[in-house]
Amino acid sequence: MNIFYTRILNLTIGHSYFKDGADRFVTLHPTAATDELLRNGKMLFKRLPNGITILYRTLDDESTPFVELEKNQRFTFVLKSANINGFLNITDLDESLSKTFSTGNVVYFTNNPTNVSTNRNNPEILTHEIIDSLRGPLFTYQFTITGNPATVRMIVTNAEGNPVSVGKDTDGNDLPATLLLPINSSNSYEQQVDLRDFKRGRYLITIRNEANTTTLKSEKIYVDEQLERDNILGIIDIVYDSVSGHLYGNTEEYKLQFQGAKSFWKYYIVNKSKNIDLATDSLSISDFGSVNGSPYQINNFQRVYAGIQLTAKTAGTSGNSITLGYSGGGIYPALVFSGETLADGAAGISAQGTVTIINNEISGYTINIGGVDFTEGTHFVKGATSVATAAALIAAINGNGTVPVTASALDYDMMVNDLKTLVFASTGQIPFFEIPKLKLELRKTSDSQTIVANLPNPSHSGLKKVFAGRPESEVYVFI
Repeated sequence: MNIFYTRILNLTIGHSYFKDGADRFVTLHPTAATDELLRNGKMLFKRLPNGITILYRTLDDESTPFVELEKNQRFTFVLKSANINGFLNITDLDESLSKTFSTGNVVYFTNNPTNVSTNRNNPEILTHEIIDSLRGPLFTYQFTITGNPATVRMIVTNAEGNPVSVGKDTDGNDLPATLLLPINSSNSYEQQVDLRDFKRGRYLITIRNEANTTTLKSEKIYVDEQLERDNILGIIDIVYDSVSGHLYGNTEEYKLQFQGAKSFWKYYIVNKSKNIDLATDSLSISDFGSVNGSPYQINNFQRVYAGIQLTAKTAGTSGNSITLGYSGGGIYPALVFSGETLADGAAGISAQGTVTIINNEISGYTINIGGVDFTEGTHFVKGATSVATAAALIAAINGNGTVPVTASALDYDMMVNDLKTLVFASTGQIPFFEIPKLKLELRKTSDSQTIVANLPNPSHSGLKKVFAGRPESEVYVFI
């Protein structure tokens, strides 16, 4: 007796980090419900070198299903990785600029049943979104709202966007789809959510004001008691419906495409040997690499920090003090002081301190030196670079007759281990890629001398820092 199988779908997994485009980190596993569906439908789940395939048993004509299921079906798989941290380091899982992936989230991928591809060379790329949390079907939802309104509205909608009841009242009747929740004594709100009578999958919890005019909070959840207990990276739903009727049609081709992470590369050039005089030798970073079809582009690098030395005009006795302060300019500061005060000028010696501009994107901030304000946009104007802004601030300080300090440019940006250091950063984000970026040169511009021909790339296993909304990868180079 011959047994025939025909493919329902192929799902490949790609990653732009790798030169060959194939992912090395994740594996797909059918959920328990999908396992049962496959058994009932006489179907097979098979792994491929770069993904998975699903086949169904047929009659001798190799097309008629041996067991025919209804056309409305959903195959659910979970994404797992034996090295989640390594995967997250090199992968961009953000949904958008405002919806970024963080601890506790899972990524959710799904297809569009009306956008079918049977072309292996042009598969349907699965779209993704970020799910805030995994939940069992019965849980207590507790949250806070800024401003502590007396009452808020809570609505739970299913994947189709339809409001659902989250439980029953004491008489066994369904609760209304919109619930009014009063604030409790702990200035929080809570509601038991019971979705045991509904299908497993995506839901959206929305909190609105009592007047129902403003959304105060929203959270995407995926409800599945088994997945809640598992350590998974993501979920994939392949959905079939009776309208498109593709379950037993031609083999469908899908692709899950991961994009490599990007970051601004920041180099700390530490003058350890002191063979270079930063006061006279101007340094720069130049990108002489060729693209050659790789994801790398030619990048520009510029000094992103600038140091200013403040010196008290009057020499003082030990313990003299000039206050330093900063205000305005948003969440991230434009500059940092060496301390809150410029102090400790011994008898006959003027006290000294430093100001380092670390974020030249900020406008409208004010620094206060010994009671005298210097406001960007009023007393000085920031330039195109930190160095230009430092020059404008120095001119403003030295042009003010009442401020108790004089200012001058430092020949370095900051100190690292008591060594003078310059800080450069790329003006655009650079992707992480399996093959290193070469011909990134540290040069001495005064005589066009190459100091380092191939600067090291950031470690792909290291943590990216985020400053002023910019993901940054740091590299320390000792020269």
